Amino acid sequence: MSREEEIVKELCDRFPFLQDRIYVQKEKRIFTKELSKEEFEQVIAFVHDEMGFYRSHHVIGTDEGDNLGFLYIVSGSDNILLILREIAPKSNPVINSICKLYPSIVLHERELVDLFGAVVEGLPEGPSYPLPDNWPKGNYPMRKEWNPKYLNKDTMTYEPPQEKEAENE
Repeated sequence: MSREEEIVKELCDRFPFLQDRIYVQKEKRIFTKELSKEEFEQVIAFVHDEMGFYRSHHVIGTDEGDNLGFLYIVSGSDNILLILREIAPKSNPVINSICKLYPSIVLHERELVDLFGAVVEGLPEGPSYPLPDNWPKGNYPMRKEWNPKYLNKDTMTYEPPQEKEAENE
Protein backbone atom coordinates (compact mmCIF):
# COMPACT_ATOMS: atom_id res chain seq x y z
CA MET A 1 0.00 0.00 0.00
CA SER A 2 1.38 3.41 -0.94
CA ARG A 3 1.75 6.22 1.60
CA GLU A 4 -1.04 8.10 -0.19
CA GLU A 5 -3.36 5.10 0.15
CA GLU A 6 -2.46 4.80 3.85
CA ILE A 7 -3.44 8.44 4.36
CA VAL A 8 -6.75 7.93 2.56
CA LYS A 9 -7.48 4.83 4.65
CA GLU A 10 -6.63 6.62 7.92
CA LEU A 11 -8.88 9.54 6.99
CA CYS A 12 -11.76 7.27 5.94
CA ASP A 13 -11.42 5.25 9.15
CA ARG A 14 -11.55 8.46 11.21
CA PHE A 15 -14.20 10.20 9.09
CA PRO A 16 -16.59 7.69 7.47
CA PHE A 17 -18.22 10.53 5.50
CA LEU A 18 -15.04 10.65 3.39
CA GLN A 19 -15.70 7.18 1.99
CA ASP A 20 -15.97 7.56 -1.82
CA ARG A 21 -15.17 11.30 -1.44
CA ILE A 22 -11.39 11.15 -1.16
CA TYR A 23 -9.00 9.76 -3.73
CA VAL A 24 -5.38 9.56 -4.82
CA GLN A 25 -5.18 11.50 -8.07
CA LYS A 26 -1.57 10.47 -8.68
CA GLU A 27 1.62 10.06 -6.69
CA LYS A 28 1.91 12.79 -4.00
CA ARG A 29 -1.63 14.12 -4.70
CA ILE A 30 -4.74 13.39 -2.61
CA PHE A 31 -8.03 15.19 -3.28
CA THR A 32 -11.39 15.31 -1.57
CA LYS A 33 -14.67 15.93 -3.27
CA GLU A 34 -17.04 18.58 -1.89
CA LEU A 35 -16.99 18.93 1.89
CA SER A 36 -19.46 20.94 3.91
CA LYS A 37 -18.16 23.63 6.24
CA GLU A 38 -18.53 21.28 9.24
CA GLU A 39 -16.84 18.34 7.49
CA PHE A 40 -13.98 20.53 6.27
CA GLU A 41 -13.34 21.94 9.74
CA GLN A 42 -13.14 18.47 11.29
CA VAL A 43 -10.76 17.16 8.64
CA ILE A 44 -8.45 20.20 8.47
CA ALA A 45 -7.98 20.25 12.26
CA PHE A 46 -7.28 16.50 12.32
CA VAL A 47 -4.75 16.50 9.47
CA HIS A 48 -2.95 19.46 11.03
CA ASP A 49 -2.94 18.27 14.64
CA GLU A 50 -2.76 14.49 14.25
CA MET A 51 -1.31 13.69 10.82
CA GLY A 52 1.51 16.19 10.40
CA PHE A 53 0.09 18.27 7.55
CA TYR A 54 1.65 21.39 9.01
CA ARG A 55 2.39 23.42 5.85
CA SER A 56 -0.17 25.40 3.88
CA HIS A 57 0.51 26.25 0.28
CA HIS A 58 -2.47 27.97 -1.24
CA VAL A 59 -6.24 28.35 -1.41
CA ILE A 60 -7.88 28.29 -4.80
CA GLY A 61 -11.34 29.80 -5.19
CA THR A 62 -13.78 28.57 -7.83
CA ASP A 63 -17.17 29.79 -9.00
CA GLU A 64 -19.35 26.73 -9.51
CA GLY A 65 -22.64 28.38 -10.40
CA ASP A 66 -24.78 28.37 -7.25
CA ASN A 67 -21.78 27.54 -5.04
CA LEU A 68 -18.28 28.78 -4.43
CA GLY A 69 -15.54 26.21 -4.01
CA PHE A 70 -12.40 26.59 -1.91
CA LEU A 71 -9.50 24.20 -2.43
CA TYR A 72 -7.06 24.30 0.47
CA ILE A 73 -3.66 22.75 -0.30
CA VAL A 74 -1.60 21.47 2.64
CA SER A 75 1.33 19.10 3.08
CA GLY A 76 3.73 17.63 5.60
CA SER A 77 7.33 16.46 5.64
CA ASP A 78 6.68 13.72 3.04
CA ASN A 79 5.59 16.41 0.52
CA ILE A 80 2.28 14.72 -0.23
CA LEU A 81 -0.22 17.41 -1.15
CA LEU A 82 -3.65 17.06 0.41
CA ILE A 83 -6.26 19.18 -1.34
CA LEU A 84 -9.42 19.63 0.73
CA ARG A 85 -12.38 21.05 -1.17
CA GLU A 86 -14.91 23.06 0.85
CA ILE A 87 -18.07 24.48 -0.70
CA ALA A 88 -20.44 27.23 0.34
CA PRO A 89 -23.58 28.55 -1.34
CA LYS A 90 -22.90 31.70 -3.34
CA SER A 91 -25.95 33.29 -1.68
CA ASN A 92 -24.26 32.90 1.74
CA PRO A 93 -20.57 32.10 1.19
CA VAL A 94 -19.50 31.90 4.82
CA ILE A 95 -16.43 29.85 5.71
CA ASN A 96 -14.10 29.90 8.71
CA SER A 97 -10.51 31.05 8.50
CA ILE A 98 -7.80 28.47 9.08
CA CYS A 99 -5.09 31.07 9.73
CA LYS A 100 -4.83 30.01 13.39
CA LEU A 101 -3.66 26.59 12.16
CA TYR A 102 -1.79 27.95 9.14
CA PRO A 103 -0.77 31.61 9.69
CA SER A 104 0.68 31.98 6.18
CA ILE A 105 -2.75 31.44 4.62
CA VAL A 106 -4.05 34.88 5.65
CA LEU A 107 -3.33 36.65 2.33
CA HIS A 108 -4.83 33.77 0.39
CA GLU A 109 -8.03 34.04 2.43
CA ARG A 110 -8.08 37.81 1.82
CA GLU A 111 -8.07 37.01 -1.90
CA LEU A 112 -11.19 34.88 -1.40
CA VAL A 113 -12.90 37.90 0.20
CA ASP A 114 -11.88 40.41 -2.49
CA LEU A 115 -12.12 38.25 -5.59
CA PHE A 116 -15.03 35.91 -4.78
CA GLY A 117 -17.01 37.69 -2.06
CA ALA A 118 -16.43 34.97 0.52
CA VAL A 119 -17.11 35.84 4.14
CA VAL A 120 -14.14 34.40 6.01
CA GLU A 121 -15.02 34.41 9.69
CA GLY A 122 -12.07 34.72 12.04
CA LEU A 123 -9.86 36.38 9.43
CA PRO A 124 -7.81 39.05 11.22
CA GLU A 125 -8.49 42.70 10.40
CA GLY A 126 -6.33 44.01 7.61
CA PRO A 127 -6.20 45.75 4.28
CA SER A 128 -8.00 44.74 1.15
CA TYR A 129 -5.98 42.29 -0.96
CA PRO A 130 -5.30 42.17 -3.88
CA LEU A 131 -7.82 44.76 -5.10
CA PRO A 132 -7.27 48.50 -4.55
CA ASP A 133 -8.94 50.20 -1.61
CA ASN A 134 -11.29 52.13 -3.92
CA TRP A 135 -12.58 48.99 -5.64
CA PRO A 136 -16.40 49.12 -5.91
CA LYS A 137 -18.01 47.27 -2.99
CA GLY A 138 -19.97 44.15 -3.85
CA ASN A 139 -18.02 43.51 -7.07
CA TYR A 140 -16.17 40.23 -7.20
CA PRO A 141 -14.13 39.91 -10.40
CA MET A 142 -13.61 36.14 -10.21
CA ARG A 143 -17.33 35.37 -10.17
CA LYS A 144 -18.68 34.22 -13.50
CA GLU A 145 -21.44 36.82 -13.62
CA TRP A 146 -19.00 39.73 -13.24
CA ASN A 147 -18.07 41.34 -16.55
CA PRO A 148 -14.94 43.51 -16.78
CA LYS A 149 -16.34 45.60 -19.64
CA TYR A 150 -18.76 47.25 -17.19
CA LEU A 151 -16.04 48.51 -14.84
CA ASN A 152 -15.54 52.24 -15.36
CA LYS A 153 -11.86 52.65 -14.50
CA ASP A 154 -12.13 56.44 -14.39
CA THR A 155 -14.78 56.48 -11.66
CA MET A 156 -14.10 52.97 -10.27
CA THR A 157 -17.78 52.11 -10.54
CA TYR A 158 -19.41 49.01 -11.95
CA GLU A 159 -22.03 50.00 -14.50
CA PRO A 160 -23.82 47.01 -16.01
CA PRO A 161 -26.65 47.86 -18.39
CA GLN A 162 -30.17 47.92 -17.06
CA GLU A 163 -32.39 45.00 -18.10
CA LYS A 164 -33.93 46.82 -21.11
CA GLU A 165 -30.51 47.95 -22.30
CA ALA A 166 -29.15 44.42 -21.89
CA GLU A 167 -31.96 43.01 -24.06
CA ASN A 168 -31.01 45.42 -26.88
CA GLU A 169 -27.31 44.46 -26.87
